[in-house]
Amino acid sequence: MTAEITVQPLDRRAQRALAGWLGDAQAAGIDVDDIDSIGAAYDDYVHEVLLTPAADRVDPTPTLTMIAMAMGEYLQRNSGLQWRVAGDSQGSDLALASADDLGVLYPIDPVAQAWEQRQRGWLPVFARELMRNIEGTGE
Repeated sequence: MTAEITVQPLDRRAQRALAGWLGDAQAAGIDVDDIDSIGAAYDDYVHEVLLTPAADRVDPTPTLTMIAMAMGEYLQRNSGLQWRVAGDSQGSDLALASADDLGVLYPIDPVAQAWEQRQRGWLPVFARELMRNIEGTGE
């Protein structure tokens, strides 16, 4: 059984969290208006981690979340998707939703999936394909 997802506008806490992630991305040299910049940041991070001995690696969650939020911001600026707080019985998180709030994308999900396989070169392709699909559905 699939848990029901609720979608709400961003509240102040979510707005502050998003602004923090985007500020971190800017400080890291990521241009949220350039999907290739975001993809390069992800690829560079994967490369850096793979060069680091396993025992010396730090938790990747903050960096991956920052990159995911940068990708989400790019999608929000260049498609019909809008930032929302989406949640279910497990909790809530920043997400992108279609205008009718029926389609929901948690930006961290594709980043985490790619991370598990240490994929590189995928992020710009993913974002562009997603935007093409959105345009094709009339969003």
